[in-house]
Amino acid sequence: MKFRSKIRSTCRICGSSDLKPYLDLGPQPPSNSFIHPDEAGGEQRFPLVVQLCGGCGLSQLSEVVAAKDIFNDYAYLSSTSKALVRHYQGMVDDLLKAFAPATGRLVIDIGCNDGITLSCYPARKYKLVGIEPSSAGDYAVKAGFTVEKRFFDAAAGRDIRAKYGAASIVTATNVFAHVDDIRSFTEGVAKLLANDGVFVIEFPYLRDMVEHLYFDTIYHEHLSYLALTPLVRLFSDHGLKPFKVQHVDVGASGPALRLQVCLREAPHATDNSIAETLAAERAWGVTRVETYSDFAPRVAALRDELLCIIRGLNESGRKVGAYGAPAKGNTMLNYLGMTRGDIVAVAENSTIKIGKLTPGTHLPVVSDEDFLRLGISHALLLTWNYADFFLANSDFVKQGGKFIVPFPCPAVRPS
Repeated sequence: MKFRSKIRSTCRICGSSDLKPYLDLGPQPPSNSFIHPDEAGGEQRFPLVVQLCGGCGLSQLSEVVAAKDIFNDYAYLSSTSKALVRHYQGMVDDLLKAFAPATGRLVIDIGCNDGITLSCYPARKYKLVGIEPSSAGDYAVKAGFTVEKRFFDAAAGRDIRAKYGAASIVTATNVFAHVDDIRSFTEGVAKLLANDGVFVIEFPYLRDMVEHLYFDTIYHEHLSYLALTPLVRLFSDHGLKPFKVQHVDVGASGPALRLQVCLREAPHATDNSIAETLAAERAWGVTRVETYSDFAPRVAALRDELLCIIRGLNESGRKVGAYGAPAKGNTMLNYLGMTRGDIVAVAENSTIKIGKLTPGTHLPVVSDEDFLRLGISHALLLTWNYADFFLANSDFVKQGGKFIVPFPCPAVRPS
């Protein structure tokens, strides 16, 4: 299919045109657009440039690929990650313990994908509704969940409240960063929340990305790279207040912030974590472009380290593959300029990706079982945020394979 795009010339939170680019990863295809072998000749590429808003401190991409095109045929099912299933179960358990909604209250998951978070709630205790515009929502429907198949915005918030009532809990994990009209989305949340309701978002944290060089979390689905400072402004503009924030080590794309938000007049006390995080971001310089000045050269240096390891192994006669095929992995593969001469194949357990080629680099995606038959000794771990899990549980390691773990410093594990 053909992807449409537009240039983003103003900040999506504050409207400022003071946007300064600080990282350019080169033209890349949409990262979840895995292709069939006969489609390899017609791919589109779009600039992958991150820019900082001088007005509010939001980092955002310079070009927006149309969400309707990206999510039309979406090759990502959350529940294929056992580690992520455990993570969201822990999140839901924490929310139910902290807020204890009464039986029958409405719980909504925006961007519910295949139902991964909805399935974490006790069966038949709450009124569970998912919102999912992509083809992944069909899997949630098959699992028995009620799903509104639409993009969420102000109109959706109004319509869903009229249809189902006010929500006690609204979650949007690994979703908020995907939204271009983030102001309309936030207005929709404000319309949907009950007076004591809680909105919970989880997103890759900008400081983690910059300090630890997680450049692969940058791709065309992720339009914004979030910190608390610009979000406080956004929520305040819509009658909402963040009241608690925590850092979590395992998110959908790596370490993340989990932010709890409520209506301004809701009975939830503001935790000290809000003021502490805002003070830390101010001291770090979240709104100053100078803070980001060495990000690009540090990312380039990490790329060169990885290339040295991969090509050194190939030159010594070893076979190198890649492990896992997440969207962020394609940012990594394309920025490294990988070819089949570098990477033999990519292991993956999602059936909707197996048999296809990675976007841009055209590496074959094979099942975990077939990967083991290829004589691969080392694999670039694209799902590096689950490194401990795969080191302990993957058959590849159990059969003597080693991972090239890219972050925080490129390393071969087990050593």
